[in-house]
Amino acid sequence: MYRLYRLASMVIPRLPVSVVRALSLLIGLAAWLFARRARRQATINIRHVLAGQALATRAGRKKLRRTVRKMFLYSARNYLEALRLPYLKPEDVEKRITQKEGLEHLDAALAQGKGAIIITAHFGPFEYVAQWFVVNNYALTIPVERLKDERMLELTVKLRSGQGVQFVPLGGSGAVRAMISTLRKNQLVIIPVDRAIQGESVEIDFFGAPARLSLGPVSLALRTGAMLLGAFGWYLPDNKMGGCVVPVSLALSEDERKDPEKLMEKVVEKLEEIISTRPEQWVMFAPVWTKEIAPQ
Repeated sequence: MYRLYRLASMVIPRLPVSVVRALSLLIGLAAWLFARRARRQATINIRHVLAGQALATRAGRKKLRRTVRKMFLYSARNYLEALRLPYLKPEDVEKRITQKEGLEHLDAALAQGKGAIIITAHFGPFEYVAQWFVVNNYALTIPVERLKDERMLELTVKLRSGQGVQFVPLGGSGAVRAMISTLRKNQLVIIPVDRAIQGESVEIDFFGAPARLSLGPVSLALRTGAMLLGAFGWYLPDNKMGGCVVPVSLALSEDERKDPEKLMEKVVEKLEEIISTRPEQWVMFAPVWTKEIAPQ
């Protein structure tokens, strides 16, 4: 896998965009057809998102299958786009994201002087969202999950850090110290929150059923006084992208910002709002809910 990924990191950036898009479609369809375990888990996850409409009617079942298939297509596209990203000029990154909403919330959060913790999800072109912040002169730190193959982790971090993003591997106290240091400089920390990987987690209703999600961003916000925001990106039909910043802490009262339950409820609310708009772009193939809805 390491050799294949390394080869792809050298070949993909040299291919025309049209070829990369066609290749992502082929890879995505092949994965959808043959990766049975991933397809089963994706179906379970999306059934939670679509809820009763997923099986109530023939049209609902058809929508479920179509949504899961698109998840694989978008996932393949994300991987190939990420391999091209380190070689793009800053202006190219800026041009791709044509819809930008809610940037005033970011300014309001940083005006507090304690940095901002940005929650996000495995949704849409999340790599581009991080690079957009860097292109626009925001310094940021992102914690990443450790991999069994350390070579893969080193290569992944090297590629993803190409335009100035600081990645810190999770595990031990080093990652926490790096994030706190970033916030003290009134900079940004970005943390995916749609799956509990390491550290603190909490069981909470997510799309109406108990799920285990990461509590790390909320704990870090309470510890440092940094504002919590959400930032998400999505693909548009014309090969462009859109993105938004949404308030979390700033949508609560002063007292509620000190309450971990209120903060986490608002985090979940924002996640549900974003994922519901384009469920096919939520590329989550790992278990999220504590009680799964078995696919039929």
